[in-house]
Amino acid sequence: MNAKQMREKRGALVEQMQGMVAAAKAEGRNLSNEENEKFDAISNEVDELRSAAARIERSEELKKEMAAKAEVRDNAPAAKVEARDAFNAYLRKGMNGINSAEARALAELRGSDTQITTNDGLGGFLVPENWSDFVSATELFKSDIEQVATVIRTANGQHFNLPANDDTAVVAAILGEGTAETVSDMTFTNVKFEPYTYSSKIVKVSNQLISDNAFDLGSFVGGQLANRLKRGINAHLTTGDASSKPQGIVTGSTLGVTAASATAVTINEVMSLFYQVDASYRNAPGAAWMMNSATAKAIRVLGFGSSNDFPAYVPGMSVGEPDMLFGKPVYINEDMDGIATGNKSIIFGDLKQYYVHEAGGVQLLRLSERFADALSTGYIAYRRVDGNVLQGSAIKHLVQA
Repeated sequence: MNAKQMREKRGALVEQMQGMVAAAKAEGRNLSNEENEKFDAISNEVDELRSAAARIERSEELKKEMAAKAEVRDNAPAAKVEARDAFNAYLRKGMNGINSAEARALAELRGSDTQITTNDGLGGFLVPENWSDFVSATELFKSDIEQVATVIRTANGQHFNLPANDDTAVVAAILGEGTAETVSDMTFTNVKFEPYTYSSKIVKVSNQLISDNAFDLGSFVGGQLANRLKRGINAHLTTGDASSKPQGIVTGSTLGVTAASATAVTINEVMSLFYQVDASYRNAPGAAWMMNSATAKAIRVLGFGSSNDFPAYVPGMSVGEPDMLFGKPVYINEDMDGIATGNKSIIFGDLKQYYVHEAGGVQLLRLSERFADALSTGYIAYRRVDGNVLQGSAIKHLVQA
């Protein structure tokens, strides 16, 4: 019996009680003992029905109230989890240990492998750009060459070509009245980019260390993987021979000066390299020197005891500011060859003419089961990178005798 039916029955019983009282009054008498007992019984039932109906109605009100609150919760936008927080949770706990909000945030970072499912062992995740508080993921994994080159980033590793052309030898001329101009075609070459996959190799971390919240797992893993990738990639972007690897910036440069000695350079030879580069590239915003530390030291000491009023090599005056050589920045790259027989020890020119193609960002994979018997977890990172000099005459090198 629902609340409505109870109230209807209660109303009928009240009418019955009123009828008993009215009948006795019409006869000019009081209720008999039997009628009093019946009246009291009906009165008790009326009170019970009223209480029961009130309880049922209150229960229905609470049910509706709870349903309304549940609808509000269901319709409320889910709290957004930052990609960096979800990524750090994944590093510590794997896919099976993260909550639904973290899983949704990670879904946007999934790699491009066609076999990817929710399994930890497939595909991995792209490292979020704001992973670190101190440096972006792009800067964290960037090699020395990428600091100065032109970097093209694409979402996938599809091969593509860039046109190259050196038109510095063609100049404008005055055209005489009524004279037809001759055609001076430009010659283009295609430079192909097909990224190569680099692996950091595995970094193994004990599970006890991972479970310690005081341990900055993200910084440790990120730093280790980034340094490994940078060392391998930078070496190839510097001196790679373009055979199953990128073309290095030194390899793609053209000859500027041959030093007289196999074991030394002179300031005149360095200046000659400077002026071997066409002025359009020499004065470009990306014009700079590149050499290793030992070569930089050898050039810098050339000014000691010199009678020249103008120092060729001027050290940077503040942290992060490069040294200057003939007014152009000097970038140190330890993967460049030093001063020795036949080595290309110095390059100069518009370093922005070296193009680096990065496909798909940095991908990181958590190996949950591989080292389970050692109570450890493995981490490995991948980058897909290629590099080519677009215009060889824009960057020239000094080679030792």
